[in-house]
Amino acid sequence: MSDGMGPGLRLLASLRFGWISALRFSPAGDMLAMAGGDGIAVYRQAFGGAPSYRLKGHSAPVKSIAFSPDGSLLASGSADTGIKLWRLGQAARSWQGEQGAVNALRFVNGARLASGGGDGSLCIWDSETGRLQSRRASHDDEVTALAYDPRGSVLYSGGRDRRLLAWHLDTGAVAVHGEVEGWVRDLAWLGRRRELVAASRDGVITRWSEAGDKLAMPAHAGGVDALAVSPDGQWLASGGRDRMIRLWQLDSGRELAAAPAHDKPVLALDFHPRRALLVSGGGDNLVKLWALA
Repeated sequence: MSDGMGPGLRLLASLRFGWISALRFSPAGDMLAMAGGDGIAVYRQAFGGAPSYRLKGHSAPVKSIAFSPDGSLLASGSADTGIKLWRLGQAARSWQGEQGAVNALRFVNGARLASGGGDGSLCIWDSETGRLQSRRASHDDEVTALAYDPRGSVLYSGGRDRRLLAWHLDTGAVAVHGEVEGWVRDLAWLGRRRELVAASRDGVITRWSEAGDKLAMPAHAGGVDALAVSPDGQWLASGGRDRMIRLWQLDSGRELAAAPAHDKPVLALDFHPRRALLVSGGGDNLVKLWALA
């Protein structure tokens, strides 16, 4: 449903995957990776049917995935504490994360990989060698989400301790960026707007401007689980415990559309980088592809 002032959502296709933790389109939009309890499936140039690649090698559920900026590598982090770098069609490089379950991954400064762990630490790795370059024991509980500002070279983290931290990678300084009422479930960086957005267990989406201004947007009863930003920076998609996907206009903060998306909580979202498409994953073990129309 749309209010007529912005896009609505139209379901195009769905497939069953199993327990879902993360969904990511490649930077060029030619691949879609799905991660969860059954490893990783990658679809190339298509959605549905047999996946182009099945990536298995972790001994526990995959909790996080990230494509490198050039799309040549897919990183995965698991509850088995391992991190793997997949060059699709070839053998993976792997190492132990040394920080408990690897809950979040993000490529930073090109070839470096940031990870957030179950022990509350933040790590930076050389993705070519797996060598640990930096480690910060920063959160008082699990790190649950990461976002990255490439222009400022700042890694943002959110955790179960309800805090958001800003790690300035050039200087090594770490500072508290903000706090929320419920633990942080997802983060998004709005590059064109210079804003950080957090999804939290209290059902609120919180936005911080570069100047430090804070805007709280009540969003999903029971908690917000997933965020995604449209490639043009106009729209924010959110999913949560109410089983809905909501579309927000970032300029005004207004909700433009809402769709009952899954039979259980919406756990993962991502926009296609070049087309008006959104992918969602739910606790009902379904991945759905939506057109913005």
